[in-house]
Amino acid sequence: MEWILSLFYPRRCPLCDAVLGPDALDGVFCRDCAGEAARLSHNPPRLPGTEHSFYALAGAASPLYYTDVVRRAVLRCKLYGRPWYAREFADLIAVRIFGAQPAVPGRRPVFHNETGLPLYHLIVPVPPRHRTLAPRMPRAMARRLGVVLHLPVQEALTITRTLKEQKTLDLAQRLQNTRGAYAVRPGTDLTGKRVLLVDDLITSGATASACAQALLAAGAAEVFAVSAAVTEDLPRAKEKQRP
Repeated sequence: MEWILSLFYPRRCPLCDAVLGPDALDGVFCRDCAGEAARLSHNPPRLPGTEHSFYALAGAASPLYYTDVVRRAVLRCKLYGRPWYAREFADLIAVRIFGAQPAVPGRRPVFHNETGLPLYHLIVPVPPRHRTLAPRMPRAMARRLGVVLHLPVQEALTITRTLKEQKTLDLAQRLQNTRGAYAVRPGTDLTGKRVLLVDDLITSGATASACAQALLAAGAAEVFAVSAAVTEDLPRAKEKQRP
């Protein structure tokens, strides 16, 4: 079915919207954008705890820096009518973080769990900061990752109050803004389960940590977070060369 749909709705590069061919970088970026995608890659994808506040997370990872064309692609996915880019970001997470084989046209990434043991028991998307907003990007990314990684997806989290916009706050205010703002839905049993938390963007880590704290309080054994991109200072070697 996915192959048939690709004939009518071909996959597109999230950086420039060009139709992807068999030479796409990681099955996600077109040949013309491969250089920029490589420049803005977060290598290794594991995020350093020294730059973020992961007080309730076992760790976090992201494949890209949130700047330049990546920032524009994420915003187009979230706000400006390109929700299907969430599939490409989810596939990139599967390839760069979990070692899946990149997708080819008409197919999805192929993930082989060689140990036979589940890396995680389920995937949980981060809910939006406002009750009236739809969590389109995290939800779409979580569903796609569930298909690729062969894991169930459960929207286990709910928000307990409306939050201020995190981008207007400093680190201490972000931690205060999100602390206790998330809860697990009644009747959800997470006892002993390892949870993969999915969000579109990690900045300070305050939101992911607050979500993880709620999951751990509901019995989860471990929570690891992944996102499409991360806000960190770009290494000097990756900065654009000025003429």
